[in-house]
Amino acid sequence: PLPEGKKVLHAIPRYYTLDGQERVKQPVGMHGTRLDVETHIITASVSSVQNLVKCIRATGIDVEDLILEPLASGEAALTPEEREGGVIMADIGGGTTDIAVFRDGNIYHTSIIPVAGYQVTSDISIGLGLPFNVAEKMKKSYGNVSTQVDIDKAPEVGIENGHSASYRDLCDIIRSRMEELFELILLEMPTTDYRSLAPFGMVLTGGTANLTGLDELGRSVLRIPVRKGQPLDTSIYGITDVLRDSAYATTVGLILWQARNKEGSMWQARKAGILGGFVSFIRRLFRG
Repeated sequence: PLPEGKKVLHAIPRYYTLDGQERVKQPVGMHGTRLDVETHIITASVSSVQNLVKCIRATGIDVEDLILEPLASGEAALTPEEREGGVIMADIGGGTTDIAVFRDGNIYHTSIIPVAGYQVTSDISIGLGLPFNVAEKMKKSYGNVSTQVDIDKAPEVGIENGHSASYRDLCDIIRSRMEELFELILLEMPTTDYRSLAPFGMVLTGGTANLTGLDELGRSVLRIPVRKGQPLDTSIYGITDVLRDSAYATTVGLILWQARNKEGSMWQARKAGILGGFVSFIRRLFRG
């Protein structure tokens, strides 16, 4: 039974067992007398879901379904080979980093870490004595966690309203927090042998994944392949350039999820102008 106050968000089959034959991916059309299934169940707080849906509907937008963020990002940014062979998806957003491990073509493990872009900006604000909005702009404009950058030769970083800071201090603060995040991700893995679990390494999505050098830092800390993930299938009515960005992996993934998992999807029913307007709205809503 589910814990009180929880509801099932997703029930995703990992594989089936048919009459003792294990790891059957698709039993449809096969014959047998006993069928078992191993399922990855994702739950959510009922009150949190209700409050989220209420807030969205208050803007005049109806909610048809709820999708866990890394599942949507995985739809857009992972290759079939990565999903099959084993890969860690890390969607680093504003308030949380959402983790999903894919293996054998299916979801294997999910987790959420309450450390992401907001905490980086907060560190900059506190560490450099800057207003939060200035720290956010400084992070986006000048943030660099590459191990190759020559920080000692970098000049002072200037921002509007007379605020400035040492480029070295800025990069040190960001790098420290991101190194911690990679270590926290490892703690969330279902096994210490994460290299065997995910031979294809890690794919980074979300707005914070756009930090310069983050994939390089990830490879240095984790000692596995790490790449920045962008939507791979962006041939959506000619709006490729708008969506080819890690920050929009979830947006594109939601559209693809709807198209691949729902009958009569809007993918088949909408014209270019309507979908383009939808994407423009999402871009304004989630950019950052």
